[in-house]
Amino acid sequence: MKTRISYALFFLISCFIVATQSHAQISSTFTINAQGWTTPDDADGTIGYSATGGNPGGFVFGNPFVIVLGATTLYVPFYFVAPATYHGNRNTYYNGTLRYDIQQSSTGVPNLYAEVIIGNSGGVTLYYFPTTSNQPSVPPGWSTYSVVLNNALGFWKTTNSATGPAASETLIQGVLGDLARLEIRGLYRDANTTNRLDNVTFTPPIVVTTQPTSAVVCEGTTINFATSAIGNPAITYQWQRESSPSVWTDLTNSGGYSNVTTATMTVNTTGNFGAGLYRCRISGTAVVDAFSNVATLTINLRPNAPPSSGAARCGPGALTLTASGGTAGQYRWYTVPTGGTAITGQTNATYTTPSISTTTTYYVAINNGTCESNRTAVIATINTPPNAPPATGSANCGPGALTLTASGGTAGQYRWYTVPTGGTAITGQTNATYTTPSISTTTTYYVAINNGTCESNRTAVVATINTLPSPPTATGATSCAPASVTLSAVGGTSGQYRWYTTPTGGTPLSGQTASTFVTPLLTTSTTFYVAITDGTCESTRTPAVAAIAQPGCDNVPPMIQTEPLITQIAGQVIIDLVPLIRDDNNNLVLSSLRIVAPPASGAPATIDASFRLIIDYSSVAFSGTESITIEVCDAFAACTQETFSIEVVGDIEIFNAISANQDNRNESLRIEHITALSATRQNQVLIYNRWGDLVWDGTNYDNETVVFTGRSNQGEPLPTGTYFYKIVFQSGRPAQTGYLQIR
Repeated sequence: MKTRISYALFFLISCFIVATQSHAQISSTFTINAQGWTTPDDADGTIGYSATGGNPGGFVFGNPFVIVLGATTLYVPFYFVAPATYHGNRNTYYNGTLRYDIQQSSTGVPNLYAEVIIGNSGGVTLYYFPTTSNQPSVPPGWSTYSVVLNNALGFWKTTNSATGPAASETLIQGVLGDLARLEIRGLYRDANTTNRLDNVTFTPPIVVTTQPTSAVVCEGTTINFATSAIGNPAITYQWQRESSPSVWTDLTNSGGYSNVTTATMTVNTTGNFGAGLYRCRISGTAVVDAFSNVATLTINLRPNAPPSSGAARCGPGALTLTASGGTAGQYRWYTVPTGGTAITGQTNATYTTPSISTTTTYYVAINNGTCESNRTAVIATINTPPNAPPATGSANCGPGALTLTASGGTAGQYRWYTVPTGGTAITGQTNATYTTPSISTTTTYYVAINNGTCESNRTAVVATINTLPSPPTATGATSCAPASVTLSAVGGTSGQYRWYTTPTGGTPLSGQTASTFVTPLLTTSTTFYVAITDGTCESTRTPAVAAIAQPGCDNVPPMIQTEPLITQIAGQVIIDLVPLIRDDNNNLVLSSLRIVAPPASGAPATIDASFRLIIDYSSVAFSGTESITIEVCDAFAACTQETFSIEVVGDIEIFNAISANQDNRNESLRIEHITALSATRQNQVLIYNRWGDLVWDGTNYDNETVVFTGRSNQGEPLPTGTYFYKIVFQSGRPAQTGYLQIR
């Protein structure tokens, strides 16, 4: 046992200090020697060293100085004193950690001394007293202690007493800025124990250089919380969540969490997962854990994905897609199920696609200004139309119904139309054939195939109406005795004629294609028929009678004498037809008189019981020239037709100049229509000179027998000059007056 107090002895021993800069960790592992540490106050003032038995490797040790005072034994405390490597400006170590391993050889009565002592060159000394005094393990155990270089817990004192005043943070920072003394307690029990020290680390604090930021996201968003730190050679990260007030729970890579032990943690908020408070615990070697700031994750619920309706069409084109569940301006239309950008300007419940040629899926979401829903797929379907059907038209000679034919589909799929596009299909016509109504002109119909989804383009099918040639005009022949007679026709060319023995049906007489046909020997009257064919169509047949031994076979048809008919606008034409008809065979049948072609103006025309032709223009607005055709027959049905010309005039027309110079032009006074109108036919024309003397007069002026030629009643030529006329009508029509020039 040592019997004297030994003052601190300082030995400069080679040390292995890991310290590369003022902010680096300083450590003593005692692998080869005491590395400059001393125990000036232990029993012999010299620090002990052992190369084995440490935690692991070597360690340093010391024993207390023992004083025996009678029945009392005093054990003088000693400290392990750090070498100068730990001294200097260590202000960056504020909030850092001093860690070390302690072991004592045996147990005894615990004592209470400062665990660590630090001081500066100005004589300021601080003492570290935790709430519970450290009590290291005995071999082979080791106890590790950490001392934080701040006074957040109030353990640093300004006096060497556990109840002394707490040191301020400024005071601690001041000591660290000029650290000249660092000592670690060696004696922990009132006993002559051997106390061992190993693995001293003097570590600056972990400095959080990047703080996580709070985030407000929409449900389903993947969000990253990031932090970073420096100040320790082996930094690790552990993200935590506040599970209850002030209770933080380490997270694992499960649920929506990933990368929870890295500087950047990922939270997948699908299913409204993960709202709450987060921080990161940052650890290092021989250092007190640091914590990042707290970041809040707020999750807003997304709107419900909108219901939607796709659209379909046949063949390429634009389609209108529809969604619901939002309001105008909230919709977002996309071409991709996730990511990408919304189609510009499309924010309403409907979206009209561009022209597309294949089925395309679009996507729609609702954005309420905070969050956007998941996207709903909306399909714009392009169905392929069937192929247009092949079709066969049909032709007919003259008006009638025709049957058109198509192929390529099945019964019920066909649609027949009267227009190439648009319109509606002809009702009930869904089969491969379609019989048209009776038509009189060539008409194009259209047919498509409809497979229940799409309809093909339409194929034109022509129903051709070929124009019948005009029927020929035929002339019969007569023989009073049995004979072979020649029938003739006009209207075609040689080779176009077809002669028949029946009015319809049957077959033409072989070889008879000329305009004349010589009958076989006939003993009785026989009717033949003739038509004209143009190679496509054949006209209707015209009868041609071979009259053999007919009564009156030498009969001559009656004759009608024509004369022009004149009336005034809105007037009447009345003419007795009997005097105009002559029949040399004296077998005329006046009752056969009939109108064959009435006036084209529509003026009513009749033949009355007295055989007068009456044409009434009172209800017809017409003037000009037209015609009427009448027919009369005899007892042997020999008929004659004649056409009368009808002139409908407005009134008489008086020409007011005479050029009596023998040039056959304007040689007399012309009063047009004066004899044609019943109201003007009976008249008296008076000519006066400019002095009012009557120089000429005539009764029933007719422009021919009664006519003024520029001579007086005495036959004398009248001099050139102006004369005046007056026309008086016996019908009561007002007299007409005017002037005329004689040149």
